[in-house]
Amino acid sequence: MKRLIGGVAAVFALLLGVFVLPQPASAATTLIYATFKGDAAADEELWIYQSTNGGTSYSTLVDTNFHGPTGVLRDPTILKRGSVYYLAYTVQSWTTNSTYFNVASSTNLTSWTNIASIPAGISGANYTWAPEFYVEGSTVKLITSVAATSCSFCFRPYVYTAQNTALTSWSGPAQMWGLGTNHIDTFVVKSGSTWHAFTKNETTKYIEHWTTTANLTEGWVNKGNLFASGYEGPSLVKLDNGSWRMYVDHYSAGDGIYTATSTDLNTWSSLSKITCSGCRHGTAIAK
Repeated sequence: MKRLIGGVAAVFALLLGVFVLPQPASAATTLIYATFKGDAAADEELWIYQSTNGGTSYSTLVDTNFHGPTGVLRDPTILKRGSVYYLAYTVQSWTTNSTYFNVASSTNLTSWTNIASIPAGISGANYTWAPEFYVEGSTVKLITSVAATSCSFCFRPYVYTAQNTALTSWSGPAQMWGLGTNHIDTFVVKSGSTWHAFTKNETTKYIEHWTTTANLTEGWVNKGNLFASGYEGPSLVKLDNGSWRMYVDHYSAGDGIYTATSTDLNTWSSLSKITCSGCRHGTAIAK
């Protein structure tokens, strides 16, 4: 009898080796979204939200009460390097002159310390807005929208490059030639040998898609408009399944953040509103 039971157990073990039992699907990566809430003084500070469902709904993780040395923090972009989070942000409201932007760091998403103030480096600069992180290999860059008094609100995107791993020293600016005048909120990702930029045309109020195969600062070609007019602050995050999710701020209606997805960065789904109470222009990354 014992021999029979042992034989059955051996056969069962063999079958398990041949027919692999299905495993439960892995949970989606937890995303965090760094943002500010609005134009009121109390809302121009850093809020961190969290999503566990692939980025279609967010709940408040922490109101950091961090607003930087000027008392104003807008358009934050977030990056994680090892165990440290970094944040770059606009330091004045959109009605107030600004000639630089700031970088802060944190190890816990709650307590933040300003570590650098980066001058625009453009003659006559009077508005310096919406720095966005771009990382390639070990190199960290920030793409920032700068306008000068000679052209009032004629913004152009410029690239600033970190000179140390602590992100306290930066070189630049280097203009993104060919991308055009009067563009803000330029967010760049690279897929294969192609750079993709998503940027708001301040004249037409459309999000535009640009590409280049040359390098980050040359050869940009306009591939057309996305969505309807009246959105700004595009930012992208790559999902677990390899597709991309874009967030845009529906500032013209004042009703929050919308999202679209793409598998190739060229063709996008229709926009749908996400649940993220009070969220404005910001960026999402894996926690």
